[in-house]
Amino acid sequence: MRFWVLTLLLVACGDDDVTLVDGGFDGSAPVDASTDAGPLPLEASLQVPPYVEVGDTVVLSSRSDAESFRFELGDGRVVEGTDSFAEASWPTVGRYTVRLVVRRGDEEATARALVTVTLPRTHEPRQSSTVGLRGTLGAVVATDANVVTLFRVGDGTLELVRRVATPAGPRTLAFADDGTLAVACQDEASLLLLENESASPRVIALPPASRPFGVVAHDGGFYVSLQALGSVAEVRDDAVLRTHEVVPDARGVAVTPDGRLAVTRWRSLDEGRVALLTPSTGEVEHVTLAFDPQPSNDSESGGLPSYLEQVLFDPTGTEAAIPSTQANLGEGTFRSEYPLSFETSVRAVVSFLETRDGAFVERFARRKQFDNRGFAAAGVYSARGDYLYVADRGHRAVERLDVINRTQSGSLLGTGYAPDGLALSADDRWLVVHASLDRRVELWDVSDLSGLPRATTTLTTVAEEPLDAQVLRGKQLFGDAVDPRLARDGYLACAHCHLDGDSDHHVWDFTDRGEGLRRTPPLFARASQGPLHWSANFDEVQDFENDIRAHFGGTGLLDDVDFAATEATLGAPKAGRSADLDALAAYVATLSEPRSPFRAADGSLPDDALRGRTVFTDAGCESCHAGAQLTDSALVDGAPLLHDVGTLTAASGGRLGGPLPGLDTPTLHG
Repeated sequence: MRFWVLTLLLVACGDDDVTLVDGGFDGSAPVDASTDAGPLPLEASLQVPPYVEVGDTVVLSSRSDAESFRFELGDGRVVEGTDSFAEASWPTVGRYTVRLVVRRGDEEATARALVTVTLPRTHEPRQSSTVGLRGTLGAVVATDANVVTLFRVGDGTLELVRRVATPAGPRTLAFADDGTLAVACQDEASLLLLENESASPRVIALPPASRPFGVVAHDGGFYVSLQALGSVAEVRDDAVLRTHEVVPDARGVAVTPDGRLAVTRWRSLDEGRVALLTPSTGEVEHVTLAFDPQPSNDSESGGLPSYLEQVLFDPTGTEAAIPSTQANLGEGTFRSEYPLSFETSVRAVVSFLETRDGAFVERFARRKQFDNRGFAAAGVYSARGDYLYVADRGHRAVERLDVINRTQSGSLLGTGYAPDGLALSADDRWLVVHASLDRRVELWDVSDLSGLPRATTTLTTVAEEPLDAQVLRGKQLFGDAVDPRLARDGYLACAHCHLDGDSDHHVWDFTDRGEGLRRTPPLFARASQGPLHWSANFDEVQDFENDIRAHFGGTGLLDDVDFAATEATLGAPKAGRSADLDALAAYVATLSEPRSPFRAADGSLPDDALRGRTVFTDAGCESCHAGAQLTDSALVDGAPLLHDVGTLTAASGGRLGGPLPGLDTPTLHG
């Protein structure tokens, strides 16, 4: 059993409460011995350790000459008597205000202090992240620049150590116990290893086009999620030892307290999902995140947790947090009586798992929704698990959750664009925020959030900007929900349904918009002009100005005069009227579909795919899915080429508020 000593120096006067910290009598002040001022007034000073583990004994003590001592432990228990000390412990987790009342004759004084009681720390959190710390050494990926940047955290400082070139598309990283850094590189399907901050990197090839994303160090090796294959690769001795099939769309990876691997399914159709893999046997269990059926109100809405980038196990080994967006797929005027609005379509949430009978299950009642936030992209627990920091990617903010009291307890506002990674120093003082689209890491002092915190310093992650200035600006706007021109109250951003330019795989109810049920299409290989959406209701990317104004709640990137002249989406073009709107279109035009993992390593088609192509041709599929993009989508004399292939139903709704005669042919790429 461990003991803490709480020293209480007590001095006070009359019946007034006095609360001092390390205060009271100043022994260095001169004393006039010729004047008998009587006994010193009774004052109070209370010193307590801020943290105690459940079951630990604390000794409360006082150097006062008071006649009686009353120790109130904050949970209804009281220790009272003439002794100037008392032993105390707390049987349950909580934040307790300890109050000491001392009396001498008619005098009374009090002192107070907050004690946080936590469970013992039994687990070292390990999860894939865009930024990580090992001691004072930090590392962060710069995806667009194909770089991992090493830095050192000091007392309010960030010092550049080194930038290391990586294979294309570094997404997340992890440190091993021996200091080796691993970086999962998605576009080139490889894992970069760096033994120390001055070593030369080594590159391990992963299955071609497997799109690795998450990586963690565990049991002497590294485990990498292969998103395109729905599997996890085990890497040891600079080679892939084996792969384990776990869950489709495998994304974030973490080590569980019992030594398994947790892998998130990035996008799900009916319920969120986390796979639990036992590497030694290949056995896989699944934990589901329930669809929230509640109707929308002024602070919450229902829906499905989506874009599960991370799973975070707390240091006590008793719970896990999963930040995400929650897509409201239960509302819309075809599915319900409630139309979707800017504040009910998506909402940032954190779902919680807890251990129950040796298994992890969702604690649905604890799912936390954030008002005026759209996408919780990343998080990190404090060293004792009593706080959880959550990055809201679109709102350029970080929220602190009091895990014990289940309340929000502070915000970091005004981070750079797209905060998508967090790391916390071992003493819980310095929070590193990766603002990926401002190409920087930021250092925040989070020891006291009673005021409005500001970043202490920043460090640039790239030597030079890898993107064209217009494309970078468009990418920033694509993911942003703070700019009031783009969205109202910080909920919606283009990226909240098209993260990485892809589809969220959801079917939304847009009936009240004059459309119907619509599955989100990926934006890969889209030219800046041409039919867009299933009903071809746009003819240029700049037409998303209409959605920004009508459905995101934004004031718009065009000025009102230009918008009035171009509001008809198939009418006068919007291109060339707003630099920011054109930047948005320029970014979308750069998106390309990922390589197929089912082709041979040299890119050729395997035999079964060649047979499938013959069937595709013989069945006449090429009559619509033609050309390099496998679509005949086009404007003919200003009108889109639509096809009714017999799949339209009442749920299909309309087009631009009128009848829906057919559908625009989607590409089969991506």
